[in-house]
Amino acid sequence: MTKYVVAIALWFVAIAPIGASAQQEVNAERAANMGQIWFDRMARSLRDLNFEATLVQSQGQRIQPLLWFHGNYDHKTDLELLIYLNGADTRALRVGDQTYYYSQAGGSYTLQSDVTIGLIPPAFYEPFANINQHYQVIASGGMRVTGRPAQYLRLISRDDNRYHYDLWVDRDSGMLLKLQMMTPQGEVLEQLQLTSISFSDQIPEQLTEVSAIQRPPKLYDTQQLAELRFPLRPSWLPAGFDLRRSHHRQLYDTQLPTDYFLFSDGLTELSIYVSDQRAQKLPSLAYQGPESLVNTFVDGHAVTVVGKLPADTLRRIAENMAISTQESQQ
Repeated sequence: MTKYVVAIALWFVAIAPIGASAQQEVNAERAANMGQIWFDRMARSLRDLNFEATLVQSQGQRIQPLLWFHGNYDHKTDLELLIYLNGADTRALRVGDQTYYYSQAGGSYTLQSDVTIGLIPPAFYEPFANINQHYQVIASGGMRVTGRPAQYLRLISRDDNRYHYDLWVDRDSGMLLKLQMMTPQGEVLEQLQLTSISFSDQIPEQLTEVSAIQRPPKLYDTQQLAELRFPLRPSWLPAGFDLRRSHHRQLYDTQLPTDYFLFSDGLTELSIYVSDQRAQKLPSLAYQGPESLVNTFVDGHAVTVVGKLPADTLRRIAENMAISTQESQQ
């Protein structure tokens, strides 16, 4: 039995009678198995169900109400529309693996992504087996959420380098009703909760005319991307984080020449930006929150690391950037 199942068994000790250690281990195994079953049901529901929902997303003092529409067009292509109700008129429309962002404040652009970035972690749309190596999920009791009976799931990182999640899933439909992201110490950093939801056999009316909506340009043109120019490379990352993308480009807003790395463990993504220290002109800083950020300096380069991870993890990544032997020989 792995140390993580043992840890879950110890959690059951707090609520189970003394002298029932064998039964506690069985309960822990059952909770882990049921957790995976419920997680996979949630993932299918997020892809397959036709629904209209209202929800509130909160990060510290920032509260954002949204409208959320989702439909399965032909059992192969799912459609999704998010409308942000506070601040500038902002909307996100996804058609399959193309996501279009429209904003009066920050411009409009297109990303290739089969999930709408910024709402729910991409891994929640996929089978739990994809993240099982680095996370444990257990099912334990439940409560009413948005007036519906919900199953409670605890998604636990297998180390302290990542955040944990609490999930509440609708027992009837498998739909995610509530999400909390928290530090390993239990501090809630981000919360999402549906306030209403309705299901239908047909896709929502708001998604029936998406083909007529103008598509914005891509956030960056792949033809404008270049090979990495700076010699720094990460020499330490939390276990399971694999490179998904790397290139050199000018940043969208500042036009600062930057090497960019994107890593993911299947649930969480982290970005590393490397630029000339003299050109960046930012101070050394560290911030922990829903989207943590660390900026530091290594061998004349500015290194910025951003992601939904503890600041200590990002700091360790940044401080372990090193000049690649291969690059230094060129």
